[in-house]
Amino acid sequence: MFDPDEKHVPVKIRHVRPTDTEMWERMRCDMWRDGREDHGPEIAGFFSGTRAEPEAVLVAEGAGGHLVAVAELSIRTDLPSRLGQPVGYVEGLFVVPEARGQGIVRSLLRASREWARQQGCTGLASDRAGRIVMDRTYENL
Repeated sequence: MFDPDEKHVPVKIRHVRPTDTEMWERMRCDMWRDGREDHGPEIAGFFSGTRAEPEAVLVAEGAGGHLVAVAELSIRTDLPSRLGQPVGYVEGLFVVPEARGQGIVRSLLRASREWARQQGCTGLASDRAGRIVMDRTYENL
């Protein structure tokens, strides 16, 4: 729900770079506490092209070039409502606590939609509490 009192801080949304590895790993460890020892090798695999997922990683860069958020994206074709169709999927999204409530998630999701469109996807989805959430506004943007 839109909060008119929500602060909106300008951030630059871009694809992750190898120089972002340390901060990306830190955010992954905060997002997924189980399997912490796997995050470093998985990130290395992403940059070397040996991992299938995530297919793309977007980051939000705040003031001074510091990363404040990350979105890990993939493409799925197994969603019940769009079986066989490519759908952009937000596998993980994390905003550092001190940057929350500033409109960063909205910016990341808009950029994620655009990425999905560029990949030929028919929508954007994620899961929450074990259920799939499809972005119903995708076709209207």
